[in-house]
Amino acid sequence: MKRLIRPTWILVLLLFLSLYPRFDASAQSTYLFIQPQGSRIWGADETFHVDVVVTDVVDLYGWQFALYYNPSLLNGTSITEGPFLKSHGTSYFFNSLDDNYNSTYGRITGGCTLLGNISGVTGNGVLATITFKTKSLGNGLMRLFETRLGDSRSRMIPHTVEDGAVEVVKPVHDVAVRNVTLSRSEVAEGRSVGVFVLAANLGNRSEDFNVNLYANDSLVVSEPVLNLAAGAVRNLTLIWNTTGAITNSSYQIKAGATQVPEEIELGNNVFVDGFLRVTQRNHDVAVDHVIPRQATVFVGQKVNVTVVVANNGAYYETFDVTLYYDNATVATKNVANLLYGEEQSLNFIWDTTGVGSNRSYVMRAVASQVPGETVTLNNILTDGTVIVLPREALSINITGIVPCNQLGQPVSSFAQGTIAYVNVTVSSNSMNVEPLLLTMSAYDAGANAMGVMSFQGPVGPEGTTFTLGFPIPTGATVGTATIYADALTDWPSKGGVPYSPERRATFQITGR
Repeated sequence: MKRLIRPTWILVLLLFLSLYPRFDASAQSTYLFIQPQGSRIWGADETFHVDVVVTDVVDLYGWQFALYYNPSLLNGTSITEGPFLKSHGTSYFFNSLDDNYNSTYGRITGGCTLLGNISGVTGNGVLATITFKTKSLGNGLMRLFETRLGDSRSRMIPHTVEDGAVEVVKPVHDVAVRNVTLSRSEVAEGRSVGVFVLAANLGNRSEDFNVNLYANDSLVVSEPVLNLAAGAVRNLTLIWNTTGAITNSSYQIKAGATQVPEEIELGNNVFVDGFLRVTQRNHDVAVDHVIPRQATVFVGQKVNVTVVVANNGAYYETFDVTLYYDNATVATKNVANLLYGEEQSLNFIWDTTGVGSNRSYVMRAVASQVPGETVTLNNILTDGTVIVLPREALSINITGIVPCNQLGQPVSSFAQGTIAYVNVTVSSNSMNVEPLLLTMSAYDAGANAMGVMSFQGPVGPEGTTFTLGFPIPTGATVGTATIYADALTDWPSKGGVPYSPERRATFQITGR
C-alpha cells in the first residue's frame, strides 16, 4: 500500500529546515554556490541566467536559500526549480521574488523538498535557475543567505557557501572590414570576379549589418552579415559581374561595413584593396607554372612535372599543351573547354631512359595558340631544370646494424635457444623509390652458420630501418657472433649487383 504524504507533513519538514542555523564551515566538502560566479553583461535591458549549484552532497532531501542583489542594477525576473531533486522523485518547489525587499536589496527565495519515504540525492547538480534583467551599468554582488540543506532523516547537512557577482558594462558597437583580396587583377568585361572580404565584429554585442562592395565608389554588390558574435570574424566571397564596365579601365575596389546603431568608431568600416583592370573580351591562354617534382634523377628514372595553364580570356577554350626538355618533346596533352578565369593542372611524366647524363635539362611548356588569340608571349614558359646523373652514381648504403630485442631496443647479447633481432638502417641518395634486396647472414663464435634473412621491396629517399629476426640454435657456440648485411639490386642469379660494400656487426651468444 502506498504511503500517503499529507500537506501538513510537508509544512512540518519546511518548518524544520527553516530552523537550521546558517552553517558556513570551509572544512566541509559540500559546496552551495552561484554559477557562473562572475557574470559580465553588456548594457541595460539584457537578460541573463545564473544557477544555484550544490556539489559533493550526500542524501539531499530538501533545500532552501535566499539570494540578495542590488535592485538598482538588476531586476529579478523568475526562479525555476533545477533538475537535481526532481530527477530522483516527486518534489515540491516554492519561491518568492521581491525586487523592493528593502532600500538596499532585492530578494529571491527558493525552497524544495522531495515527497515520500525515499532517500535523498547524492552528487552534484543544479538546485534552481534564476533569471535577471539588467537595469543600469555597474557592479554588484549576488549573495546567498539563509541556506538550508537537509537529508532524508531531517538532519542538517553542513556546507560551504560561495556568493556570485555581476558586472554590467557599457555596450560597444564596432563592426569593421579587416581585409579585401581580389581573386585576379584583370578580368574581361562581362565576366565575374571574386572579391574575398574579411568582416569583423570588434565590439561586445552580436551585430547585423551589410558589407557593400564598391568599384570607383559605385555600389556593385551588397551582402548581409547576420548575428555576427562579439569578437568574431566572417569570410565573405562577393561576386562582381562586370557586364557594362568600361573596358581598358582600372577600378578601385573597396568594401565597407554599414554603420550599426550606436557605433561611433567608423574609421575601420571601409577597407580599400587596390585596382581591378577590366579589359575587352578576348582569347588568351597561358602557361603559368612548370614545376619539376625531382631536381636530380639518375638515368632511367621518371620525373613528374606539373604544368599549370590558365584561361585569361573571356571564352571557353580548347588547346594543346606540350612539355619539352631542352628541345626534345616529353608529351602533349589536350585541355578541353577550359572556363574563362580558370586554371588547370596537368601532370607529365618524363622517362629519362636513354638521355645523356651528367648534365642539366631545361623544362619548357607551350600552350598552342587558340583562334582569335593575339597575345601569345604567355603561351610559353621555361621554368625549372632537372639534373640527370649516371646510374652508377646511385648509392644505397647500409648505415647501421644494431642487435636489438623484439621492441627494437638495442641489446648486446642473446642466449642460446632464443630469437635474435637486428635493426638494419638503409639510406638512399635517390629522389625516387628504388628496388632493394637486403640480405643478412649470421655466424656464431665457431663460424657456424645460424641463418640467412632477407627483405625484398622498395626503399624510399629517406632512411629506412628494417627489423629482421632469426633463431639462435641451442647448440650455437658461445662467444662473439658476427652478422653480415648486404644491399643489392636483386638476387645475383637474376643479375642483381651490390649497391654498396658489405657491412658487419657483432653480438655475444650466452649459455641458457
